[in-house]
Amino acid sequence: MLQLQNAGYSYGENTVLQDISFTIQQGEIVGILGPSGSGKTTLLKILSHLAELETGSYRINDTCISKNGVLSAPNVISQAMSEVGVVFQQFNLFPHMTVLENVVLPLKLRKKLSKETCRTEAIEMLKSMDLQDKLESYPHQLSGGQQQRVAIARALILKPQILLIDEPTSSLDAAMTQTVIEILRTLNTKGLTLILITHDLIFAKALCQRVIEIGNGRLTKDCIAVEYFPTL
Repeated sequence: MLQLQNAGYSYGENTVLQDISFTIQQGEIVGILGPSGSGKTTLLKILSHLAELETGSYRINDTCISKNGVLSAPNVISQAMSEVGVVFQQFNLFPHMTVLENVVLPLKLRKKLSKETCRTEAIEMLKSMDLQDKLESYPHQLSGGQQQRVAIARALILKPQILLIDEPTSSLDAAMTQTVIEILRTLNTKGLTLILITHDLIFAKALCQRVIEIGNGRLTKDCIAVEYFPTL
């Protein structure tokens, strides 16, 4: 479903990722772990197509996004990347828009739907995140956990097959972390593939089925979660 093969990336003379290869299948929950500076952030940018590989290849389903620094046609990339939803660590909600407007926006930009249909679909998505009472609130009026659920709703409104989440627990307390775990598990049971960039080992153990570990720009482990967390 999603594949990196011999992927490499550098900032100038500084090699950040080197010879990274893995395949993530539909329906998996995969944690990408590693210490600060290991290359996780750069990997997130590549998977979300905010950075372009210099060497190796990146594929989604049967579509090649890039190979050895050569990109596919923009329309081909756009179609393939529509299968990937992204929730960034800072959420990137528009502060001047209400919760409902934030979630409606991707539908207005990407789908040829009526205004009323966009609102209806966005409201249903927000209800599924237990945010039906926050439709007219602005991001600054929400807790960190509520903002994250809005960001997840916005990422899911276009019905991607894959959801990529950066540091899901960075702004959450223990109770809200458990709520997010339950939401993500439910989404996974409905067929959504989850890729979680995280340093939170307890969270990863609670949710992930598989762990990919990055260290000093290289893939250091790729195993099922129970092998990675034998004693935690």
